[in-house]
Amino acid sequence: MQEMTTPPEPRTLAPSAKHPTNSVASVLRDQIQSGNYKAGDWLPTERVLAEDLGVDRRVIRTAINQLVQSGLVIRRPHCRPIVGPAEVDPPEALVRGPVASYTSSSFIALLMWHGGGQMERAFTSQQRIFWGMNQALADAGYHAVFVDLGAVASEEENAAREAEQLRYLLKRGFGGAVFYPYAYRSNRALVEEVAVTIPLVTIDRKIDSADTDFVGVDNHQSMYSAIAHLIAQGHRRIAYVTKNEPIRAVQERTQGYIDAVRDADLDEIVLSIPSRDKEQDWVSVDAVFQLPTGKRPTAAAVFNDYTAIFLMQRLESMGLSVPGDVALTGFDDIVPILPNGVGLTTVAQPYEEIGKKAVEVLLQRLQNPAGPKKSVELPAQLVVRQSSSAPGVS
Repeated sequence: MQEMTTPPEPRTLAPSAKHPTNSVASVLRDQIQSGNYKAGDWLPTERVLAEDLGVDRRVIRTAINQLVQSGLVIRRPHCRPIVGPAEVDPPEALVRGPVASYTSSSFIALLMWHGGGQMERAFTSQQRIFWGMNQALADAGYHAVFVDLGAVASEEENAAREAEQLRYLLKRGFGGAVFYPYAYRSNRALVEEVAVTIPLVTIDRKIDSADTDFVGVDNHQSMYSAIAHLIAQGHRRIAYVTKNEPIRAVQERTQGYIDAVRDADLDEIVLSIPSRDKEQDWVSVDAVFQLPTGKRPTAAAVFNDYTAIFLMQRLESMGLSVPGDVALTGFDDIVPILPNGVGLTTVAQPYEEIGKKAVEVLLQRLQNPAGPKKSVELPAQLVVRQSSSAPGVS
């Protein structure tokens, strides 16, 4: 599957079957006037546009001719058309406090890192969120644009990259944005600046103290259900492995574990590893799982799927197998199979629904700019696979 890059190629609403040429011309005109295609940019090839818009290449060619006649596009012999020097209306002036209205652009951005890890399933969580958004926006007459943050790096790099793209949203006059922040302790003032100019919905995690609409999952109940499953399987010594991060989602998952083991009158075993996966960071994990049989945990719940992979590899280096010696659960359902070939029991986030719900909240914000901010938590589903078998069952 072709990787999505920055600057993005918009995925757009299919044209009307009744007047396809006019619809294609309108879509391309909106992209140019919103600044997504800037003066001097090559337009995508006729083949790419035809595939994206679901029309014949002859329709694309006729629509481009309309834009050439209007001066928005320049065509030279034996060259792809380029965007002409037409002026792009700037976004509305920034104001403080609730706004009376927003820009009328039909382009809504998904600001997110591209994902696509080696162990992930064929369709990444990022793609699935985008698909959910795209479907909901198309139904409402809007167009989704993926704005790629690149790969997740240090918090400083994430913060700089996110700030750059947030400013890009303002400069290009998008009609709204759905934002998945990683630098959650940074850019608060800039996020609020964007939010008073265009509707902005954050997903999965919130920027510290920033007043924005939010859509995520019920992390507490989801982790509680995963621990309840391990308890039902017969495990009585269940460790919880998490990173020491002040992220609301991470903290809520930890509390879900704590509440589940307390309700079952079991001991809490919370093993915290810092954000960087260095050798020395796993000292507490090593110490607990090197205890003799009868004292070490028979199961481990992990706060996300990637860390579940690292833990499985760590356990194997100690001579312990998953699930024979230690049952294992993750969270996210982006890595369905562990490197040892065992299916990973995990919590499946409803990624498409997150995208759809974020659009619903964003459209409500468009209708009521000054209304109270919303915080929506969707239910997630436990997916049971081989990794969480009963004690001693391989």
